[in-house]
Amino acid sequence: MPYLCYVHRSSSGVPHFEVLPDLTREEAIQRAGELLAQRPDGQCAELWEEDLLVFTLARAGVPAAHVCEAAAG
Repeated sequence: MPYLCYVHRSSSGVPHFEVLPDLTREEAIQRAGELLAQRPDGQCAELWEEDLLVFTLARAGVPAAHVCEAAAG
């Protein structure tokens, strides 16, 4: 089953979205970190498996839950 990655940004607009097919959970977490690092305005990345949030990453020094909740809300 593919993982879904959402990278929330500090700028307005919808999050960057990418499907991560054929990866293990560890590989998907690593790829989500790479996607977050590639976006200068990226604040956090969420990794989903269908409708289940499985992992959240944030930029260094920023609590992931706080950033992702603020970005989504």
